[in-house]
Amino acid sequence: MGNIFTIFKKEMLDMLRDRRTVLTMIVAPIVLMPLMISLLSKVTSDRMKKAQEKIIKIGVITNDNGAGLHARLKLKKDVKIIAGINKEGFEQLIRDDSLDVVVEISEDFDQQISGGKTGKVNVFYDSTDEGIFRDRAENIIKEYSGVVLDARLDSIGIDQAMIDPISTSKKDVYTDKESFGKMAGGMLPYVFVLFCLMGAMYPAIDLFTGEKERGTIETILTVPASRLQILIGKLFVVVISGVISGVLVIFGMYLTLIFNPDVPQMVLNIVNQILTPYNIGLIILMLIPLTTFFAGILIPISIYSKSFKEAQSLITPLTFVAIFPLIIGMIPGFKLTAITALIPVANVALATKEIIAGTIDYGLLGLVFLSLFVFAAIGIAMCVKWFGSEGNILRT
Repeated sequence: MGNIFTIFKKEMLDMLRDRRTVLTMIVAPIVLMPLMISLLSKVTSDRMKKAQEKIIKIGVITNDNGAGLHARLKLKKDVKIIAGINKEGFEQLIRDDSLDVVVEISEDFDQQISGGKTGKVNVFYDSTDEGIFRDRAENIIKEYSGVVLDARLDSIGIDQAMIDPISTSKKDVYTDKESFGKMAGGMLPYVFVLFCLMGAMYPAIDLFTGEKERGTIETILTVPASRLQILIGKLFVVVISGVISGVLVIFGMYLTLIFNPDVPQMVLNIVNQILTPYNIGLIILMLIPLTTFFAGILIPISIYSKSFKEAQSLITPLTFVAIFPLIIGMIPGFKLTAITALIPVANVALATKEIIAGTIDYGLLGLVFLSLFVFAAIGIAMCVKWFGSEGNILRT
């Protein structure tokens, strides 16, 4: 055990001297990711606020109809009506942001309304604005539609309840905490699992392929320690690096939410309820066998590779492979079951969702841990096999 600790301490110190590894393991998760989230949140919040407060420019094509609707549009203080729009060129005006929305009233609109039928109105908009301006225009049209409907009902002496015989109320069986937890729990693993993989990637390459390039792999094999002890010492460094990276990104995202002024207070209250030390502890415990499994893939590739560049080219596709099972955790309808608990990476994503929502089945969580430890054991066995081969270690 003493030999393993000595090798671990030596490799950890060497790794912390490597600027590239420190950037990937510490700086990126604790600084870069929160910064990106804060900037994205700020930009999105400002854009939505400006869109809601903006005086929108609505072009109206009346076709000599819809005087009432036209008048209601004019009454709105946050709307500027642009009349005399050419039927042929208004779409380009929307594309150029000269107009936000164009409302075209059909040529038989008045006839249809007066006849108790449905008058048609076309709304043209730019979908890249997320439909904000379209919704504001449609709300005005709905208001006018309500006025017309009330007038029709009054004229024939019918109450609104006569045409709305059934009232439906919706009640979510999940609490706000559970709903938000499932939403956040589906997105959170997408970030910290990838950072675990990235945090373990560069140490794995440096501790094995790097030793080859520096010509020190033969030297370390001559120390008074077995090859298994050398491997375990290096493996500990790779696993700890990945876990630290994953933990730091969780911590960084939490701080981002807490200190971000654009986050609503209700969301902050829910975040404080779901990100408890107990929940975070369970997530971190899952990261240890998961990162060991990642190490079991990264280390054999690093042992086999002749150069840092070759190792990177072989390992980089693993990032895309890891993304697919993470997406499963974000798809509505996929839940943690006895089957999904056995799928590596996906089981962590689904279990995280349930843990954060407070709806975790501890029997299934135990199955997740069991499967993760089995995969971790397979990973370690692969490392032992590859590190025990002279052909792989000395391949140049």
